[in-house]
Amino acid sequence: MSTLRTAPATRAAATRRIAVINSNSSASVTAQLADTLTPVLREGTEAHFMNPEEGPAGIDTLLDVAISGVHTAELVRQWSDDFDAFVVACGNDPGLAAAREVTNRPVVGIAEAGILQACAMGARFSVAVLAPGKIPGMRALVRGYGLEGRLASIVPARSSSRAASTSPDELLAQLIEACMGLGDEELGDTLVLTGSVMGRIAPRLSQAISRPVVSGLLAGVRMAETLADAHITQTSTTHDLPQEDS
Repeated sequence: MSTLRTAPATRAAATRRIAVINSNSSASVTAQLADTLTPVLREGTEAHFMNPEEGPAGIDTLLDVAISGVHTAELVRQWSDDFDAFVVACGNDPGLAAAREVTNRPVVGIAEAGILQACAMGARFSVAVLAPGKIPGMRALVRGYGLEGRLASIVPARSSSRAASTSPDELLAQLIEACMGLGDEELGDTLVLTGSVMGRIAPRLSQAISRPVVSGLLAGVRMAETLADAHITQTSTTHDLPQEDS
């Protein structure tokens, strides 16, 4: 397991400890997430960024989601007593239900958090994904969260997990082009970037398409910080998982 840590100047200054789990096995992506989030952590947040040692280095298929979900839930189980909240930092929310089953600490998925934030910002939202092949899975995820009625569209880039992590400018250009080809009704009031590596392009994309863009990564961390401050514990229970469209 690769772990990076960002913390207040002194341990006594820490008011909350959160674990941000990159569900893929890429240490370089974990480092990117730390670089993106460290400047915007709330005062007093001690954040640990980690990823599993095994599993896919990028999450692009349903098999990747399934395998990474097991490793993600196992990390939550392993570190359950050490953190006030956990963030599943992957746009597919892999293993989210299972992770919530193995701890009584809050576990936040960045896709769910980003979508919920978008719902507070307007009547309808759209979601960006890395490739057309990810559209059915994202639609199933939104449906599983009970929010398909507020989904305006799913906007695909022409990328992959690896390409998005190494070429953010290319990803930005692809999403700008895709968004410009849609009307206001198709884009909705807000665009959600569920993917963790997408978070760093949110401000530039928002400026380019003239509408709010929610970083699911930042939304997830903010929700985790809030839940940690509230000292909320959750009841470990079984959650129904959204099913893939046939």
